[in-house]
Amino acid sequence: MWEGLFRAVISGWLGAVGFGTLLHAPKKGVLWGSMIGACGYAVYWTIFHFSGSELPAMFVGALLAAMLGQLAARRLHMISTVFITIAILPLVPGIGLYRAMRELGQGEMMAGASTAAHAMSLILMIVLGTGLGSALFSVRKSSPAKEEMK
Repeated sequence: MWEGLFRAVISGWLGAVGFGTLLHAPKKGVLWGSMIGACGYAVYWTIFHFSGSELPAMFVGALLAAMLGQLAARRLHMISTVFITIAILPLVPGIGLYRAMRELGQGEMMAGASTAAHAMSLILMIVLGTGLGSALFSVRKSSPAKEEMK
């Protein structure tokens, strides 16, 4: 189990570093975004490993990545898109999309449609987790000075 978790963290980190470098993101953004991506992927892997259910694991991993990305953006005075984009990349079900296209190309329509539907549901969980994580950070109390101006 620990070996699998270690592999998940390293592969999540490497995937995020590679993608951040490919996008020419700032070095500080690549460093922190890849660490956040490794944490998000580790949480996804742990939940999936223990529960066997991939959809909630993907949601929680994306939620954590988005929340940590928002926190890093505030602490480092950078835009959150840099961190979140880099952090969610390890969660993208690329192999599922590839398999769906391969099956459809080979004429296996039912298997391809099933694989594509599963991959799209995982992408939906990433979108929902990222959206909720970002929304939780945008909800703030109004300052007393702003309330007096109303």
